[in-house]
Amino acid sequence: MSLLDTVETGIKVPAIKINVAGTDGIGKTTFASHAPRPVYIKTEEGTNFLDVSSFPLCKSYDDIVKQLQTLYEEKHDYKTVVFDTTDWAEKLVQQKVCDMHSVKSIEALGFGKGYTESAELYRRILKMFDLLLEKKINVILLSHVAIRTFNDPEREPYDRWEMSLHKKVSSMIREWVDFNLFANYEVSTRTSGQGFKEATRAVSYGKRKLFHKYNAAFDAKSRVDLGNAPLDLDWNAFITAFKESLKSKMKEKENVG
Repeated sequence: MSLLDTVETGIKVPAIKINVAGTDGIGKTTFASHAPRPVYIKTEEGTNFLDVSSFPLCKSYDDIVKQLQTLYEEKHDYKTVVFDTTDWAEKLVQQKVCDMHSVKSIEALGFGKGYTESAELYRRILKMFDLLLEKKINVILLSHVAIRTFNDPEREPYDRWEMSLHKKVSSMIREWVDFNLFANYEVSTRTSGQGFKEATRAVSYGKRKLFHKYNAAFDAKSRVDLGNAPLDLDWNAFITAFKESLKSKMKEKENVG
């Protein structure tokens, strides 16, 4: 059989992998709770007030691995695994590296070696998630954010929201997911006064939104077109936009055909 006989065509709809980054209390955990049959792998306590299924709190890197292995090897009805959160998981990964080298701090390894090893260990977690994706289980990563200075080579440095992770890990996650989403309150600006007394201030409307397009203030991406406007921070709003985008692509292909 020729290798050409194995070529596949058409739009595939696999299980999806998402990262939702946002500030504390914005609603990341609640958003994920409305995904199909979710089960949580927790590195911090964020589900106490939600009626959801979750493994015991992970207290080590090995706990994370064991829980992922259980989902892969044993029979169950879960359709989504929620990793809550990536940055608290990074602390456990770094502790694992410290234990492996019998040091107290990741910095003690010198020359960035500790962070490089941590990133490689974190990559193993993502590979285990890949195995679950092959079983048609969705993966939702939840991440905290912090304001950091971004050194743009084309302009002056400026502050922006970034995941509270080492850059090696955050860039790896961004590349891995299909959707890197940013959850925040809807904000606009309002100008008052005139002349030297003119002032512009931010006004929040209290609406929680899910941003899916890159912005100077935050990083976001989507492998499919979810529209121009940010979505409501709601699973149904996200999955509806996702399905509509796929339908549009299929129609385009039919018209071309």
